[in-house]
Amino acid sequence: PGGSLWLRDTGCTIGQAVRVRVMARDVSVALDLPRATSVQNLLSCTVQSVTADPHQPSQVLVALACAAPGTGTTLLARVTARAAHHLALAPGREAWAQVKAAALVG
Repeated sequence: PGGSLWLRDTGCTIGQAVRVRVMARDVSVALDLPRATSVQNLLSCTVQSVTADPHQPSQVLVALACAAPGTGTTLLARVTARAAHHLALAPGREAWAQVKAAALVG
């Protein structure tokens, strides 16, 4: 329910359901719909939370709801605290998750 993802060719049949692991380090966040980009996966989301990373003080984990609340479709993005501050990321903020197709692990 959160959208579709383009994956690198893994030999699966087109349309076949697969489980995909999206690493937080491979997700970036934008406030406006990115245009003219090589990133193939752009998902409209709402920020659920922004949490300081206890292991990396300069980074935060941003939980992004990529569908209607309660559907369970959540992505995590690891971004710098500076970027989160600059974008004023906070719960309820509308955003775009960007995920490179080449980074996805099927």
